[in-house]
Amino acid sequence: MNEIQNTDTLTAEILILKQQTAHNIMEIGKRLISVKESLPHGEWGKYLKEKVDFSQVTANKFMKISEEYSNLKAPLDLGSEKLWLLLEVPSEERGEFVQVNDVEAMSTRDLHKAIKERDEARKHSDEKAVEAKNNLDEKFKVEDQLRITDEVLRAAQKTNKGLEDRLGREEKKSEEKICNLQKSIAEAKEELTKAQASGSHDEEEKLLDLIGEKADEVVRLQTSLQESQNDLDSSAKKIDELEAQLESKHIDVITAEPVIIEKIPEAIEKELEELRSRSLQGANTSVTEFKVYFKYLSETFDKELKLMAQLKESNPAIYEKCKSNILRLINIMSERL
Repeated sequence: MNEIQNTDTLTAEILILKQQTAHNIMEIGKRLISVKESLPHGEWGKYLKEKVDFSQVTANKFMKISEEYSNLKAPLDLGSEKLWLLLEVPSEERGEFVQVNDVEAMSTRDLHKAIKERDEARKHSDEKAVEAKNNLDEKFKVEDQLRITDEVLRAAQKTNKGLEDRLGREEKKSEEKICNLQKSIAEAKEELTKAQASGSHDEEEKLLDLIGEKADEVVRLQTSLQESQNDLDSSAKKIDELEAQLESKHIDVITAEPVIIEKIPEAIEKELEELRSRSLQGANTSVTEFKVYFKYLSETFDKELKLMAQLKESNPAIYEKCKSNILRLINIMSERL
């Protein structure tokens, strides 16, 4: 019985509020929610039609508006269509949107257009942010490759130095051995000639074996030297290839178009939030934010200048490419001001 009386009371209030939908939509929505929760299953459509003359679409809109605006000071002087359109704006941004746009003075069509333009601008901004992130990711990837290639190059240079030292030592020892072997071979050949003249076959065979062994040793030493030289040549070729890769990747990084990043680094955003929270009511926070951004920009530029000074000494060609890239970025910033 109490439930019936309560439903009847709510229904009467809905009918009264229905005469002023421009101001009482939220209140209607709240009561519709209460009625729907109290009705038996399957009675909701019948109730809307017979008691308050609402379609389910309209009732759902009113209930949705009531739920969405429950935690926000709603613009109660707006009609149902405007309130419904504003639901397309995320709840955390809705209050700011209403403040920035004169929603009350707008027609429903103008409001729809403003929301659409906002969505398109947000989409464009998101696409630019994704593009900037992808560009940065690609740069970080190239820089990672640079680091790895540089490490491999340093290892190859160290190996190459070891090969050069080893080859130098082998050449010195082998040259002495080959010289001694060739001298021994010459002496053995003289003894062979004498043995052949005297008809000493046993001595002749021994001398021939000795000459063969010493000749084989000369060939072995020469082959070993050639193999060491081949290793050294292969190492030098690898170093040339790595240096070419490194130079190519440096150029990829340096000649890339400047990336304008819309998203401020997390540390800077945190500093801004702290400053905003300490700002007095009505203070000009734009000036405060400008000071923080300007400080960040100045510090970053100082770091770039230090790196440029190092590049100018170590690699003038890369320095010129970096300089050109920085000037191009400055021109882009100048055009935007």
